[in-house]
Amino acid sequence: MAATSRQRQKAATRAAILHTAAEEFDANGYSATSVAHIADRLGLTKGSVYFHFPSKAELAAEVVRSGSSAWEPIVRAIDDDGLTGLDALERLSAEAARRFRDDVALRAAARLTAQGAAEGLPDPFASWIGVVRRCLDRAVGAGEVRTDIDVDSLAWHLVATFLGMQELARRLPDPGDLVDRLERLWPSLLDGLRPR
Repeated sequence: MAATSRQRQKAATRAAILHTAAEEFDANGYSATSVAHIADRLGLTKGSVYFHFPSKAELAAEVVRSGSSAWEPIVRAIDDDGLTGLDALERLSAEAARRFRDDVALRAAARLTAQGAAEGLPDPFASWIGVVRRCLDRAVGAGEVRTDIDVDSLAWHLVATFLGMQELARRLPDPGDLVDRLERLWPSLLDGLRPR
């Protein structure tokens, strides 16, 4: 059944609110972002924003959910391409860096997630660590990584490293290209992981 013009308009308004909210959360964080300012930027009333999202917390949670869901097709594409182990991990991290650089919704989701526990926002870190751990398990099985590596600890540290790089890129006045920095990081990381 085709959507009515009213349904399409509601969906377009909701998407515009989410995008503008992502820009505001990315630039200002959760506390300094105002629903009134989001509404003003879109030429809406606060009531219109609250029609779609009952609270600022729910709006922030939806930004995080939509940012987190962006990873599912990336992981599927890596699986569909048959990449495993370190190849999959390198491609996943490169795609993550590109997305963080180019996609305000993902940057907002990362910033909100860093502030999330205090605000009751969803926490995608466990799933990110799980994906990295799966890649590392495959790398160990394929002999790409030393068998004495603690994959649980390494997965945690890799996710922390990537998120730390993204945060520095946000804060430094001239951080350089995140994708380039990540490509320069991998060789030194891999040297320590490969079988001796």
